[in-house]
Amino acid sequence: MTRTKSKKKKSSPKNSGGTNDKKAKLSDINQNNSGSSILKKLMRDVKAKTGFTKTLVNPEGELSISDAISEIIAPYRDVAQDYESFHKLVTVACAAWNATILSADKRESMLADMRNAMPDQQSREDFTEIVKELMKRKNKLYPKVNRMIVQFKVTNRKNDFHIAIASTMENKETAK
Repeated sequence: MTRTKSKKKKSSPKNSGGTNDKKAKLSDINQNNSGSSILKKLMRDVKAKTGFTKTLVNPEGELSISDAISEIIAPYRDVAQDYESFHKLVTVACAAWNATILSADKRESMLADMRNAMPDQQSREDFTEIVKELMKRKNKLYPKVNRMIVQFKVTNRKNDFHIAIASTMENKETAK
């Protein structure tokens, strides 16, 4: 399944320092913080880091993994009020999502590595507890979705956090 999107070039005003220039700069800032520009930048980053050549942005008929992660973390959202804590929550949720897709031995190895990176025993216990709960939520809400999360980005829009996620596409033959 492939889908291409044409890129529209943005025309820029040719004034020198006038009001239209200021409006254009504001428009550029707003456009650069839009959801679609964030996704496009994320996809460029994924291509550069992974070598993937084919990417799709919001393919029609496919589940938005960003929306799925938002739903999975919903019960914890009120305790993640600032950017740093929200980013940590999304990080753990993405790890939990991917862990549910791995075989049991790979899952345990991945989670053990993450636990061992924690600074103390209490952090390891807290991590284990929340990961288990997030894995249960993923399996309950999206039991047949086996798309791995490749990369994610959290952006702060005036304390309204936006999640952009790049994931693999599901093989429709093996997902049944």
